Amino acid sequence: MLNRFQGDSGHRLKKDLLNLQRMVQGNSLISTEVAEKSTIREFSSGETLIEQNGHDNSIYFILSGSVEIFVNGYPVALRGAGNHVGEMAAIEPAHRRSATVIAKEDTIVAELSEHDFTDIATRYPEIYRLIARELSRRLLKRNKLVSGAREKIKVFLICSTEALPIARAVQTAFEHDNFLTTLWTDGVFKISHYPLQSLEEQVDSSDFAIAVAHADDLTIFRGQEWPSSRDNVVFELGLFMGRLGRQRAILMEPRESKIKLPSDLAGITTITYRFEEGSDAAALIAPACNQLRNHIVALGPNN
Repeated sequence: MLNRFQGDSGHRLKKDLLNLQRMVQGNSLISTEVAEKSTIREFSSGETLIEQNGHDNSIYFILSGSVEIFVNGYPVALRGAGNHVGEMAAIEPAHRRSATVIAKEDTIVAELSEHDFTDIATRYPEIYRLIARELSRRLLKRNKLVSGAREKIKVFLICSTEALPIARAVQTAFEHDNFLTTLWTDGVFKISHYPLQSLEEQVDSSDFAIAVAHADDLTIFRGQEWPSSRDNVVFELGLFMGRLGRQRAILMEPRESKIKLPSDLAGITTITYRFEEGSDAAALIAPACNQLRNHIVALGPNN
């Protein structure tokens, strides 16, 4: 691919492609200088252009191909021909690289040193305006991925099928609070999704998770039988705790039964409850719901 940029015809191709860059915007004076002072480089698919925390500060104009940008190991953006990468380190040479950039496919770039970039930008200051416009566009695009602040607190209820009457009593108790209380039976698990995918969506959108422990099974522990909660309830509580923290992943335990739970759940916020189906059900579980309400209101939305 580098052969295309050799000789006079290659130089003209390089200038033509630089003219199409967002930072150049068709300014032939800028593209001529960048073409003269930059170096054409080829990166194979999977090869690294920029390493996060690196001290280098060149800027790269993508002439063909595409690159993927990673921050702390997570992919955050794609950049294709006509785009540039590495401009922040060129503008602030003392700063380390803020992201890793890896070729998504075989890619040709024009590499311009920070010294040459500064020299050109000093004589053509509109470059900084174009960079600011591009960074503003990227920021607006990134902001769309950030959830807006919530005023109504979202609470997700986890329980076994056998404990549904208890969870529904909690949901009813919050009817007049500024909570959106969702039980796992309320259309959470979509037909087209894997169960874990649906749970992950709830993890991302919830402020609190309440898991209702219930003596659904028996576990043999050190030669004795212990009542235990369903494995899926414990798993889902751990999933939410990993995302929301211990204070926002709350365990409700029956007051009368000592439920056997994994030792890793030590330190989690727990609330004991009493529940018997019948006319007294709401009154019996009300003290636990009052504790839950006070705890949730005190912490507020997870914004």
